[in-house]
Amino acid sequence: MQSISTGRILQGIHFDKIFCSDLRRTKETLQHIGYKSAFFDRRLRERDFGPWSGKPWSEYIEASKDVNQGIFKHHLPGVECNDELKKRLRDFLSELVFSYENEPKSMLVVSHKGTIRSLVCLLLEHSSFPHNVDSTDIPIGYNSVSHFELDIQDNMLQNCEVIKLFDQSHLK
Repeated sequence: MQSISTGRILQGIHFDKIFCSDLRRTKETLQHIGYKSAFFDRRLRERDFGPWSGKPWSEYIEASKDVNQGIFKHHLPGVECNDELKKRLRDFLSELVFSYENEPKSMLVVSHKGTIRSLVCLLLEHSSFPHNVDSTDIPIGYNSVSHFELDIQDNMLQNCEVIKLFDQSHLK
């Protein structure tokens, strides 16, 4: 299992706070990587696909072609669009930054592929990476690890240094 390999590289690392989506898959991943407790947060859930939830991905792709604006760059009825996803993740990130209280903390976030991708894009807005990166343009694999050092002053994210981005070297 890939999550067990991911757990090996996280082994021995102390996290002051662990955040996890409240859905079953991420709770299982949390246990596979060696952690039992976390703050479970609905905002870390995967995008709400509405009527396409639980259906084959190919059906969603086919419906998306009709809109002719690319996957997630539009608003199919009942599907959470990029702006809605980013808003809930911005709310999560703001709360996380506020809880930092100007003290260094080590935090782990366990979530879903698309959610992590969008959260990383929000962090990259505070880094030297290009600010116009679209989350759908960033390749990400399952059980990848990203590591950031955040400069937080007066409860505001000032800078984000990227240490690792979607690293999967531990899976080889």
